[in-house]
Amino acid sequence: MSLSPSPFQKHCLNGTTFYIKRDDLLDPNFSGNKARKFYHFLVHDFPHITRVISYGSNQSNAMYSLSVLAQMKGWEFLYYCDHIPKTLKENPSGNYKYALQNNMKIMESIHKYDDSLKQMDSVSLHVEEGGRQKEAEEGIRLLADELLFDIAHVGIEQPYIFLPSGTGTTALFLQKHLPYPVFTCSCVGDSVYLQKQFEMLAEGHFPTILTSEKKYHYGKLYVELYVLWETLRREMGIEFDLVYDPVGWKVLLEHLQYLRGTPIYIHQGGLLGNVSMEERYKRKITIINGQ
Repeated sequence: MSLSPSPFQKHCLNGTTFYIKRDDLLDPNFSGNKARKFYHFLVHDFPHITRVISYGSNQSNAMYSLSVLAQMKGWEFLYYCDHIPKTLKENPSGNYKYALQNNMKIMESIHKYDDSLKQMDSVSLHVEEGGRQKEAEEGIRLLADELLFDIAHVGIEQPYIFLPSGTGTTALFLQKHLPYPVFTCSCVGDSVYLQKQFEMLAEGHFPTILTSEKKYHYGKLYVELYVLWETLRREMGIEFDLVYDPVGWKVLLEHLQYLRGTPIYIHQGGLLGNVSMEERYKRKITIINGQ
């Protein structure tokens, strides 16, 4: 199996033209930046591998994508996380729910996932949190090639790329394989954290990190971000991820007047978690409004 090129769409917001690379539409089950990061594992044979093991948060996009990959490959999938809330266990939702439906086995102790496990286990494929590893470059290079074609086909003379980052892997390898500037922002930690993520991959082609006027903590609810997310959905007709994309768009819009050229935003998928996030936002807004 291989990935077909994702759509490249023109949209307008507040009088500004944006192009959106719709990686959320790559495949119904295997899409977004995780499909790019795990492309290497999808298209190559691993005859001695019988399971895939990873770790991260209990609503990780990578967790769900790895559960799909494991099913495609006929592998067992074992996933470690710090904590699973009682409410989530009793009422599974989002990535957690669908990964479980794909036969994920989840371990509620990230401390059990250590270097000794990696060294002792020769039949398992070990994937770093969020897919932060060299193998991700193959699929992201494919994305870069698609962008080069899209840009040339449309005739964009001065493009630049923007995408929000967790580990920063996608932004890092895009900058390596594109002649255009790549801008990003950190949605998990601060800029120092993101820079360290870049350096862990030992690459010298670093994207430019942009920061917001306001610090947004990962996973925390901010009504202004929800309002922005709804505005994007209404004005563009596109549903974005509710965790990363509102922060990304907020940062991009804050810096827009200082950036020269035509912005290309990478839609990295991750929509399965929106159901639970939207429910959290609606409860918060109801409380604020005193209803």
